[in-house]
Amino acid sequence: MTTVPALPDGIYFFRDETYPLRELAMSEAPAELANFLIAHARANDIELIRDEIVELVCKGNGILGQRFTIYWPSAGLHVLVPKKFVVGRA
Repeated sequence: MTTVPALPDGIYFFRDETYPLRELAMSEAPAELANFLIAHARANDIELIRDEIVELVCKGNGILGQRFTIYWPSAGLHVLVPKKFVVGRA
C-alpha cells in the first residue's frame, strides 16, 4: 500500500472546481486518466517528480485549464479527487 504524504489543510483544485481538503481523497488514477496526465506532462515538457505531490495544469485544444493534484510513487499515479468519486475504499 502506498503512503501518501499529508497535505496541508486548504482549498485544492480538481479539474476546474475547488474543494476543501476534507472533501477530497488521494486515489489511484484509472489507467486512462493516468496515461493522459503523464502524456500531457511529457508533451509540454513538464517534469512529474516521483514521490512528491505536484499540481498539474492541463491546457490545450478543448482543455480549458484543468488542474489536478497528483502523486506518483513507484506504484500507480494517484490523483486528489472528491471523495464521492472514490470507489473500493476499505
